[in-house]
Amino acid sequence: MVVTTGRFTSPAKEYADRLHQNADPHPIELLDGEDLREIADEIGLDLYNGRIEILCDETLRPYDPAADVDAAVTEAFRDIDNIEATDLPEPHSAVAFRPVVAVTADTNAVFETSVGVIHRINDRTRFVAHAERGQPQVVDEDVVTLVTDNLHATVDLDSEQFREVFDDVEENRFGQTQTEYKEWAVDRLQQHHTTTVTYTGDNNVTYNKTCEPNLSDISVRSIESVYLPEIQQTTEILEYSYPYEYYAAGPSRVTTEDGIHRCVHCETSGVDETYTYCPNCGAIACDNHIKTERLECEPVCIGCAVTERFALKTKYFYDEENLEAFREEYAEMPLHQKVMENKWLAGGSVVATLLLIVGLLVVTGII
Repeated sequence: MVVTTGRFTSPAKEYADRLHQNADPHPIELLDGEDLREIADEIGLDLYNGRIEILCDETLRPYDPAADVDAAVTEAFRDIDNIEATDLPEPHSAVAFRPVVAVTADTNAVFETSVGVIHRINDRTRFVAHAERGQPQVVDEDVVTLVTDNLHATVDLDSEQFREVFDDVEENRFGQTQTEYKEWAVDRLQQHHTTTVTYTGDNNVTYNKTCEPNLSDISVRSIESVYLPEIQQTTEILEYSYPYEYYAAGPSRVTTEDGIHRCVHCETSGVDETYTYCPNCGAIACDNHIKTERLECEPVCIGCAVTERFALKTKYFYDEENLEAFREEYAEMPLHQKVMENKWLAGGSVVATLLLIVGLLVVTGII
Protein backbone atom coordinates (compact mmCIF):
# COMPACT_ATOMS: atom_id res chain seq x y z
CA MET A 1 0.00 0.00 0.00
CA VAL A 2 1.26 3.48 -0.86
CA VAL A 3 -0.16 6.60 0.78
CA THR A 4 0.61 10.14 -0.36
CA THR A 5 -0.22 13.40 1.36
CA GLY A 6 1.27 16.76 2.12
CA ARG A 7 1.92 15.99 5.78
CA PHE A 8 1.78 12.88 7.97
CA THR A 9 0.78 12.81 11.63
CA SER A 10 3.09 11.25 14.22
CA PRO A 11 0.73 8.28 14.85
CA ALA A 12 0.70 7.54 11.11
CA LYS A 13 4.50 7.52 10.99
CA GLU A 14 4.70 5.31 14.08
CA TYR A 15 2.17 2.84 12.64
CA ALA A 16 4.02 2.60 9.32
CA ASP A 17 7.35 2.09 11.13
CA ARG A 18 5.84 -0.63 13.31
CA LEU A 19 4.60 -2.54 10.25
CA HIS A 20 8.08 -2.42 8.72
CA GLN A 21 9.77 -3.52 11.96
CA ASN A 22 7.36 -6.45 12.33
CA ALA A 23 7.92 -7.51 8.70
CA ASP A 24 4.20 -7.22 8.05
CA PRO A 25 3.26 -8.70 4.65
CA HIS A 26 1.22 -5.56 3.95
CA PRO A 27 3.53 -2.65 4.84
CA ILE A 28 2.60 0.96 4.34
CA GLU A 29 5.06 3.32 2.67
CA LEU A 30 4.54 7.02 3.28
CA LEU A 31 5.49 9.34 0.43
CA ASP A 32 5.51 13.09 0.89
CA GLY A 33 5.83 15.73 -1.80
CA GLU A 34 9.63 15.59 -1.92
CA ASP A 35 9.58 11.81 -2.35
CA LEU A 36 7.12 12.13 -5.22
CA ARG A 37 9.31 14.68 -6.95
CA GLU A 38 12.40 12.47 -6.62
CA ILE A 39 10.50 9.51 -8.08
CA ALA A 40 9.17 11.68 -10.90
CA ASP A 41 12.68 12.88 -11.73
CA GLU A 42 14.01 9.32 -11.81
CA ILE A 43 11.35 7.96 -14.19
CA GLY A 44 10.77 11.10 -16.26
CA LEU A 45 7.27 11.73 -14.95
CA ASP A 46 5.84 15.24 -15.26
CA LEU A 47 4.15 16.54 -12.12
CA TYR A 48 1.60 18.99 -13.46
CA ASN A 49 0.75 20.29 -10.01
CA GLY A 50 4.35 20.44 -8.92
CA ARG A 51 3.60 22.37 -5.76
CA ILE A 52 5.54 20.68 -3.02
CA GLU A 53 4.62 21.68 0.52
CA ILE A 54 7.67 22.32 2.64
CA LEU A 55 7.91 19.59 5.25
CA CYS A 56 10.53 20.40 7.84
CA ASP A 57 11.14 19.08 11.33
CA GLU A 58 14.68 20.41 11.73
CA THR A 59 15.61 23.50 13.70
CA LEU A 60 18.74 25.36 14.60
CA ARG A 61 19.53 24.74 18.26
CA PRO A 62 17.56 27.21 20.43
CA TYR A 63 20.24 27.19 23.13
CA ASP A 64 23.70 25.88 23.86
CA PRO A 65 23.30 22.45 25.50
CA ALA A 66 26.57 23.09 27.35
CA ALA A 67 25.08 26.15 29.12
CA ASP A 68 21.85 27.29 30.76
CA VAL A 69 18.99 28.46 28.58
CA ASP A 70 19.28 31.95 30.13
CA ALA A 71 23.04 32.19 29.51
CA ALA A 72 22.58 35.11 27.09
CA VAL A 73 20.74 37.17 29.73
CA THR A 74 23.33 36.35 32.37
CA GLU A 75 26.10 37.43 30.02
CA ALA A 76 24.36 40.72 29.23
CA PHE A 77 23.90 41.58 32.92
CA ARG A 78 27.62 41.11 33.55
CA ASP A 79 28.10 44.50 31.87
CA ILE A 80 25.87 46.23 34.45
CA ASP A 81 27.60 47.67 37.51
CA ASN A 82 26.34 47.02 41.06
CA ILE A 83 24.53 43.75 40.33
CA GLU A 84 25.81 40.19 40.26
CA ALA A 85 24.52 38.04 37.44
CA THR A 86 24.20 35.17 39.90
CA ASP A 87 21.68 37.19 41.94
CA LEU A 88 19.26 37.66 39.03
CA PRO A 89 15.78 36.18 39.16
CA GLU A 90 15.09 33.54 36.54
CA PRO A 91 13.80 35.24 33.38
CA HIS A 92 10.62 34.23 31.60
CA SER A 93 11.81 32.41 28.48
CA ALA A 94 9.79 31.91 25.31
CA VAL A 95 10.84 30.48 21.97
CA ALA A 96 9.14 30.87 18.61
CA PHE A 97 10.38 28.54 15.89
CA ARG A 98 10.22 30.68 12.76
CA PRO A 99 10.41 28.98 9.35
CA VAL A 100 13.11 30.25 7.01
CA VAL A 101 14.44 29.19 3.63
CA ALA A 102 18.07 29.48 2.55
CA VAL A 103 18.22 29.98 -1.21
CA THR A 104 21.29 29.45 -3.40
CA ALA A 105 20.96 30.60 -7.01
CA ASP A 106 23.15 31.36 -10.03
CA THR A 107 22.54 34.19 -12.46
CA ASN A 108 24.34 34.14 -15.80
CA ALA A 109 23.41 36.69 -18.45
CA VAL A 110 25.16 38.57 -21.26
CA PHE A 111 23.77 41.76 -22.80
CA GLU A 112 24.90 42.78 -26.27
CA THR A 113 24.20 45.56 -28.72
CA SER A 114 25.67 46.43 -32.10
CA VAL A 115 28.82 47.63 -30.31
CA GLY A 116 29.29 44.29 -28.53
CA VAL A 117 28.87 43.19 -24.93
CA ILE A 118 27.81 46.08 -22.70
CA HIS A 119 27.02 44.18 -19.50
CA ARG A 120 27.58 40.75 -18.05
CA ILE A 121 26.24 38.98 -14.95
CA ASN A 122 27.96 35.92 -13.51
CA ASP A 123 26.91 35.72 -9.91
CA ARG A 124 26.07 33.17 -7.24
CA THR A 125 23.73 34.53 -4.59
CA ARG A 126 22.80 33.06 -1.24
CA PHE A 127 20.18 34.63 0.95
CA VAL A 128 17.79 33.68 3.73
CA ALA A 129 14.15 34.71 4.02
CA HIS A 130 11.45 34.38 6.65
CA ALA A 131 8.97 31.89 5.22
CA GLU A 132 5.80 32.41 7.22
CA ARG A 133 2.45 33.47 5.80
CA GLY A 134 2.52 36.47 3.55
CA GLN A 135 5.33 37.82 1.43
CA PRO A 136 8.76 36.34 2.24
CA GLN A 137 11.08 38.80 4.00
CA VAL A 138 14.84 38.69 3.47
CA VAL A 139 16.73 38.71 6.77
CA ASP A 140 19.70 40.90 7.66
CA GLU A 141 23.18 39.80 6.68
CA ASP A 142 24.19 38.83 10.22
CA VAL A 143 21.15 36.53 10.44
CA VAL A 144 22.06 35.06 7.03
CA THR A 145 25.47 34.19 8.44
CA LEU A 146 23.92 32.73 11.59
CA VAL A 147 21.66 30.44 9.56
CA THR A 148 24.06 29.35 6.83
CA ASP A 149 26.94 28.73 9.23
CA ASN A 150 24.79 26.42 11.36
CA LEU A 151 22.76 24.44 8.83
CA HIS A 152 25.06 21.49 9.53
CA ALA A 153 24.15 21.51 13.24
CA THR A 154 20.37 21.20 13.35
CA VAL A 155 18.27 19.13 15.75
CA ASP A 156 14.78 17.66 15.65
CA LEU A 157 12.04 20.15 16.43
CA ASP A 158 10.51 18.37 19.40
CA SER A 159 8.07 20.85 20.93
CA GLU A 160 7.38 18.69 23.97
CA GLN A 161 11.07 18.41 24.77
CA PHE A 162 11.58 22.16 24.44
CA ARG A 163 8.61 22.85 26.74
CA GLU A 164 10.68 21.31 29.51
CA VAL A 165 13.21 24.13 29.03
CA PHE A 166 11.14 27.12 27.88
CA ASP A 167 8.06 28.62 29.51
CA ASP A 168 6.34 29.11 26.14
CA VAL A 169 6.92 27.31 22.83
CA GLU A 170 5.45 28.42 19.51
CA GLU A 171 5.90 26.58 16.23
CA ASN A 172 4.96 28.39 13.03
CA ARG A 173 4.21 26.73 9.69
CA PHE A 174 5.75 27.49 6.32
CA GLY A 175 3.37 29.82 4.52
CA GLN A 176 4.04 28.79 0.92
CA THR A 177 5.14 25.80 -1.11
CA GLN A 178 8.68 25.16 -2.20
CA THR A 179 7.66 25.96 -5.78
CA GLU A 180 6.28 29.34 -4.72
CA TYR A 181 9.46 30.20 -2.85
CA LYS A 182 11.47 29.26 -5.92
CA GLU A 183 9.35 31.52 -8.12
CA TRP A 184 9.66 34.33 -5.58
CA ALA A 185 13.45 33.91 -5.43
CA VAL A 186 13.75 34.07 -9.22
CA ASP A 187 11.62 37.24 -9.37
CA ARG A 188 13.66 38.83 -6.61
CA LEU A 189 16.97 38.05 -8.30
CA GLN A 190 15.65 39.34 -11.61
CA GLN A 191 14.81 42.66 -9.95
CA HIS A 192 18.09 42.69 -8.01
CA HIS A 193 20.24 42.25 -11.12
CA THR A 194 18.28 44.64 -13.34
CA THR A 195 20.33 47.74 -14.02
CA THR A 196 20.65 50.57 -16.53
CA VAL A 197 23.86 50.64 -18.57
CA THR A 198 25.16 53.67 -20.45
CA TYR A 199 27.21 53.04 -23.59
CA THR A 200 28.34 54.85 -26.72
CA GLY A 201 27.17 53.57 -30.10
CA ASP A 202 29.09 53.41 -33.37
CA ASN A 203 27.67 56.82 -34.25
CA ASN A 204 29.23 58.34 -31.09
CA VAL A 205 25.77 58.80 -29.58
CA THR A 206 25.28 57.90 -25.90
CA TYR A 207 22.53 55.39 -25.14
CA ASN A 208 20.94 54.03 -21.98
CA LYS A 209 19.79 50.41 -21.95
CA THR A 210 17.97 48.56 -19.20
CA CYS A 211 19.62 45.18 -18.73
CA GLU A 212 17.15 42.76 -17.18
CA PRO A 213 18.08 39.06 -17.01
CA ASN A 214 15.56 36.59 -18.37
CA LEU A 215 13.96 34.13 -15.99
CA SER A 216 15.87 31.42 -17.84
CA ASP A 217 19.14 33.16 -16.89
CA ILE A 218 18.46 32.44 -13.22
CA SER A 219 18.95 28.95 -11.85
CA VAL A 220 17.93 28.11 -8.28
CA ARG A 221 20.44 25.52 -7.09
CA SER A 222 18.90 24.75 -3.73
CA ILE A 223 16.21 25.79 -1.28
CA GLU A 224 17.04 24.60 2.23
CA SER A 225 14.30 24.86 4.82
CA VAL A 226 14.92 25.06 8.55
CA TYR A 227 13.40 26.60 11.66
CA LEU A 228 15.14 29.61 13.17
CA PRO A 229 14.57 29.92 16.96
CA GLU A 230 13.59 33.40 18.10
CA ILE A 231 14.16 33.67 21.84
CA GLN A 232 12.32 36.19 24.02
CA GLN A 233 13.50 36.45 27.62
CA THR A 234 12.16 38.94 30.14
CA THR A 235 13.76 39.60 33.53
CA GLU A 236 11.53 41.19 36.17
CA ILE A 237 13.44 43.16 38.83
CA LEU A 238 11.42 45.19 41.35
CA GLU A 239 9.66 47.93 39.33
CA TYR A 240 11.19 47.18 35.92
CA SER A 241 11.11 44.56 33.17
CA TYR A 242 14.10 43.97 30.92
CA PRO A 243 13.44 42.22 27.59
CA TYR A 244 16.23 40.51 25.70
CA GLU A 245 15.43 38.98 22.30
CA TYR A 246 17.65 37.21 19.81
CA TYR A 247 17.89 34.57 17.12
CA ALA A 248 19.76 31.52 18.37
CA ALA A 249 21.86 28.76 16.87
CA GLY A 250 23.47 26.92 19.76
CA PRO A 251 26.05 29.23 21.37
CA SER A 252 25.75 31.72 18.49
CA ARG A 253 23.09 34.41 18.40
CA VAL A 254 22.03 37.67 16.80
CA THR A 255 20.42 40.15 19.20
CA THR A 256 17.25 41.86 17.95
CA GLU A 257 16.22 43.71 21.13
CA ASP A 258 18.41 44.58 24.09
CA GLY A 259 16.49 46.10 26.97
CA ILE A 260 19.37 45.48 29.38
CA HIS A 261 21.98 47.81 27.86
CA ARG A 262 19.56 50.72 28.01
CA CYS A 263 18.93 53.52 30.50
CA VAL A 264 15.35 53.53 31.77
CA HIS A 265 15.40 57.32 32.12
CA CYS A 266 16.68 58.43 28.69
CA GLU A 267 17.54 57.27 25.18
CA THR A 268 21.04 56.08 26.07
CA SER A 269 21.54 52.52 24.83
CA GLY A 270 24.16 50.17 23.42
CA VAL A 271 26.90 47.97 24.81
CA ASP A 272 29.53 50.74 24.63
CA GLU A 273 27.90 52.80 27.40
CA THR A 274 28.27 52.37 31.17
CA TYR A 275 25.20 51.40 33.21
CA THR A 276 24.59 50.96 36.93
CA TYR A 277 21.86 49.03 38.71
CA CYS A 278 19.78 50.85 41.32
CA PRO A 279 18.92 48.42 44.15
CA ASN A 280 16.25 50.77 45.45
CA CYS A 281 13.84 50.41 42.50
CA GLY A 282 15.50 47.96 40.10
CA ALA A 283 16.36 50.55 37.45
CA ILE A 284 19.30 50.30 35.07
CA ALA A 285 20.59 53.83 34.52
CA CYS A 286 23.38 55.60 32.66
CA ASP A 287 26.00 57.74 34.39
CA ASN A 288 23.87 60.87 33.96
CA HIS A 289 20.97 59.36 35.88
CA ILE A 290 22.73 57.53 38.70
CA LYS A 291 23.85 59.18 41.93
CA THR A 292 25.38 58.10 45.25
CA GLU A 293 23.02 57.63 48.16
CA ARG A 294 24.34 59.96 50.86
CA LEU A 295 23.63 57.84 53.93
CA GLU A 296 24.58 54.38 52.62
CA CYS A 297 27.03 55.48 49.90
CA GLU A 298 25.46 53.10 47.37
CA PRO A 299 24.11 53.86 43.87
CA VAL A 300 20.60 55.28 43.55
CA CYS A 301 18.88 56.50 40.39
CA ILE A 302 17.28 59.92 40.11
CA GLY A 303 13.94 58.31 39.31
CA CYS A 304 13.32 56.94 42.79
CA ALA A 305 15.64 59.02 44.98
CA VAL A 306 14.34 61.38 47.66
CA THR A 307 16.29 64.65 47.51
CA GLU A 308 17.11 67.61 49.72
CA ARG A 309 19.75 70.32 49.61
CA PHE A 310 22.48 70.45 52.24
CA ALA A 311 25.16 73.14 52.12
CA LEU A 312 23.57 74.31 48.84
CA LYS A 313 24.13 70.88 47.25
CA THR A 314 21.44 68.32 46.38
CA LYS A 315 21.79 65.01 48.21
CA TYR A 316 20.06 61.76 47.21
CA PHE A 317 18.43 59.20 49.51
CA TYR A 318 16.67 55.85 49.12
CA ASP A 319 13.63 56.98 51.10
CA GLU A 320 12.28 59.48 53.63
CA GLU A 321 13.63 57.40 56.50
CA ASN A 322 17.21 57.72 55.27
CA LEU A 323 16.68 61.42 54.62
CA GLU A 324 15.46 61.98 58.17
CA ALA A 325 18.38 60.01 59.58
CA PHE A 326 20.83 62.22 57.67
CA ARG A 327 19.05 65.39 58.76
CA GLU A 328 19.74 64.43 62.37
CA GLU A 329 23.34 63.55 61.55
CA TYR A 330 23.82 66.82 59.66
CA ALA A 331 22.38 68.87 62.52
CA GLU A 332 25.05 67.53 64.87
CA MET A 333 27.96 68.24 62.50
CA PRO A 334 30.40 71.07 63.28
CA LEU A 335 30.34 73.94 60.77
CA HIS A 336 33.48 72.93 58.88
CA GLN A 337 32.10 69.42 58.39
CA LYS A 338 28.78 70.77 57.14
CA VAL A 339 30.60 72.87 54.58
CA MET A 340 32.40 69.75 53.35
CA GLU A 341 29.05 68.38 52.19
CA ASN A 342 29.62 70.72 49.24
CA LYS A 343 33.26 70.37 48.25
CA TRP A 344 32.95 73.08 45.61
CA LEU A 345 31.61 75.45 48.24
CA ALA A 346 34.34 74.45 50.67
CA GLY A 347 37.02 74.90 48.03
CA GLY A 348 35.61 78.27 47.03
CA SER A 349 35.57 79.37 50.66
CA VAL A 350 39.24 78.47 51.07
CA VAL A 351 40.19 80.38 47.93
CA ALA A 352 38.13 83.39 48.99
CA THR A 353 39.77 83.36 52.44
CA LEU A 354 43.25 83.23 50.95
CA LEU A 355 42.46 86.09 48.59
CA LEU A 356 41.10 88.13 51.52
CA ILE A 357 44.25 87.51 53.57
CA VAL A 358 46.50 88.45 50.65
CA GLY A 359 44.44 91.60 50.07
CA LEU A 360 44.78 92.65 53.69
CA LEU A 361 48.52 92.06 53.61
CA VAL A 362 48.81 94.19 50.50
CA VAL A 363 46.70 96.99 51.97
CA THR A 364 48.72 97.06 55.18
CA GLY A 365 51.97 97.15 53.22
CA ILE A 366 53.28 93.92 54.64
CA ILE A 367 53.72 92.59 51.09
